Amino acid sequence: MIDFRYHVVSLVSVFLALAVGIVLGAGPLNEGISTGITDQVRQLTQEKNQLRTERDEALTTAESQDAWAEAVAPALVARQLGGRSVSIVELPGADSSQVDAVIDVLEASGATVAAQVTVQDEWTDPTAAGEREGVAAGLVGQLTTAPAADAGTEDLLAAELARALVTTELAQTGQPDEAAAAVLATLADAGLVEVRDGTDVAATRGTLALVVGGAPDSDVTDDQVQATNAAWTALARALDAASAGAVLAGPAEAAGDGGPIAALRADGEVADAVSSVDGLDSPIGQVNVVLALRQQLSGGAGQYGTAGSATAVSPPLPAAAP
Repeated sequence: MIDFRYHVVSLVSVFLALAVGIVLGAGPLNEGISTGITDQVRQLTQEKNQLRTERDEALTTAESQDAWAEAVAPALVARQLGGRSVSIVELPGADSSQVDAVIDVLEASGATVAAQVTVQDEWTDPTAAGEREGVAAGLVGQLTTAPAADAGTEDLLAAELARALVTTELAQTGQPDEAAAAVLATLADAGLVEVRDGTDVAATRGTLALVVGGAPDSDVTDDQVQATNAAWTALARALDAASAGAVLAGPAEAAGDGGPIAALRADGEVADAVSSVDGLDSPIGQVNVVLALRQQLSGGAGQYGTAGSATAVSPPLPAAAP
């Protein structure tokens, strides 16, 4: 009898609890929960709409800036590099369409393209280190300046490619140079560079150099990224030392972590001599390349663009003629 009453009381308690829960859930508790969820949905919707508005405004601003840059570019770059020739070096991962676009702006500034080469992956491939060492050693005799005693393979190759592509003497541009042609041919035969069709390997040197990089490769180790960027920094430094000036340019991603522009800017000694431009995928970035090369001719250097590592958005505009 006691057990039966115990079970009856237990069942009644359960049903009472369920009844109370249903009443509360359908009444005051339900109203509070529903109101809270509704408020949260309303707030999230407002935030989403605000973000969409800000995004649309940013896109409109960027499009307006690009349109403005395209409109004023001819006037900004006109005659800035008249009579000068530029050798262009594309690094692995560079966007060829960006290279073509900046060439148009360079030509609008009065410059000519002396040579255009694309550096191949073999330049930094760890498995090709032995072959690179042999090529570098074989070309040392063609350098006009003796390399440092502690120069590594990447430093030697950078100096040798610079020997083939640039000169400090304006009168020597466009003139046949058998030694330069031999160096470039050797590097090409070794698979380290590819010479763009139309480049005359007998007369390829310019007085300015433009190195174009791309976004960092996410499929390699951190050690390989550091080694690769060290090679690109060495190449930019060598091209600058052997010419009247050099600029490293690339899209915004190239100035991000692991990018070649970020690596150059982090090396204070090189950044004091070699200029860099991020945002090459925009008309403003392409104009900045011309202005940065012009500044290099006057002995200046700077880091330009919108990345946090840039020192200014654009190089200083040249003084207007009186």
